[in-house]
Amino acid sequence: MLKQIKLTAYLFICILSITESFAQKESRLYGNSPYSALGIGDIFSGSAIAYDAMGGTGLSFGNGIAVNTINPALLAKNRYVSFNTGLRGQYKTLSNGTLSQSDFGMNLSHITLAFPVKTKWTTAITMQPYSGVDHEARFTQTIAGTDKSVSHTYKGQGGLSKAAWSNGVLIGKKLYVGAETGFYFGSFRRDTTSLLLVSSDDLYQRYTDRVSTSGFAFKTGFAFQQKLTEKWNLNVGGTYEIQSKLKGERIRTYSTLYDNGTGPQVIQKPDTLAIYNGGMTLPSKFALGISLESPYKWTFAAEYSRQDWTQYRNFDGKAESNLTNSEKIAFGVEYLPKFTSTKYFNQVFYRAGFQQVKTPYLVNGTHIKDNSFSLGLSTPLAYRSVSYIDFSVAFGNRGVVGNGLVKENYIKMSLGFSLMDTRWFLKPKID
Repeated sequence: MLKQIKLTAYLFICILSITESFAQKESRLYGNSPYSALGIGDIFSGSAIAYDAMGGTGLSFGNGIAVNTINPALLAKNRYVSFNTGLRGQYKTLSNGTLSQSDFGMNLSHITLAFPVKTKWTTAITMQPYSGVDHEARFTQTIAGTDKSVSHTYKGQGGLSKAAWSNGVLIGKKLYVGAETGFYFGSFRRDTTSLLLVSSDDLYQRYTDRVSTSGFAFKTGFAFQQKLTEKWNLNVGGTYEIQSKLKGERIRTYSTLYDNGTGPQVIQKPDTLAIYNGGMTLPSKFALGISLESPYKWTFAAEYSRQDWTQYRNFDGKAESNLTNSEKIAFGVEYLPKFTSTKYFNQVFYRAGFQQVKTPYLVNGTHIKDNSFSLGLSTPLAYRSVSYIDFSVAFGNRGVVGNGLVKENYIKMSLGFSLMDTRWFLKPKID
């Protein structure tokens, strides 16, 4: 028991140390992406790392080892104390047909603690990112009527995080129901920096737009398990997340900067141009999934989700013309050789998946799509251990070349830890 607690603390400290080193480089989960300039940025799936390899599925099934973070109803399958955390990252190449660049980003993916309240009721608390903004673009423009030029740099960073309290309950023997109460919080910063290219002593002019916002979220979920044969079950599950209204503050400032060789530095106190209150509206979302499962042997899953981003309202209360409906279709398969075996590799979960996402981004009349294929496995932390190390890798691409668009070819990597203790909350028996 003490050894497991020490191991959990050690892994947690290591992950925080790695996260801090990346944060100092202003890296986000998935690195630089021009599409994150739209709306609230890239929306993260929120799935457990164990199920990243299955295309991010998990609405209708669960094995009681990995904590299900996309359908709160299936928490009821977790009968022991579970601690989940991990890292997600991405290496990508961006290209517009003539120019290309490579980029890498990695950060802490989530922290989840789940524990049983009663035999058929499990609760969990989770902290994870919800969206991320990380983009930077530069171009040089000639001033009309002169031979002088000015360079512009557009940069955005920030995003929303989500803290959530979830509960799942088993009703009878087949029906799981659950609910998640969440709280969004975060900020978005977008800078426009200009430099008149006349002499080396020119000053930079920077306009900064910073939005800080927060608000509540609520999601419900269900899952139903029907026995088909002695070895196979048919599972159906789904979630519905209601529309969320966020409140916050917006600050616009103007700064003068000078580069003495170490990068632009602010040389005088920024001037505040405006401060005002406002809010955002995040659209509702529904998801449905079905799976065919031979418990602790095979799982075949298919899922569909939809979120209408035409209902999104920015901080000024306006819709954005470059956002549209977002849809996702995902397929996944899981295989466990022999759960009752004493051989280590018979305890390894092997997974594969595919997903096709119509992102909410509509750019120059083109609906941006994201397709990926994933592989992964979960290996026991020790011999006959119920704690696992989860690993997943996905190969995919997003966007197209041409029509003023950018194509991203990427490799996404996930590394997680599902640590479980089967003795917490058990009453000792004395003869």
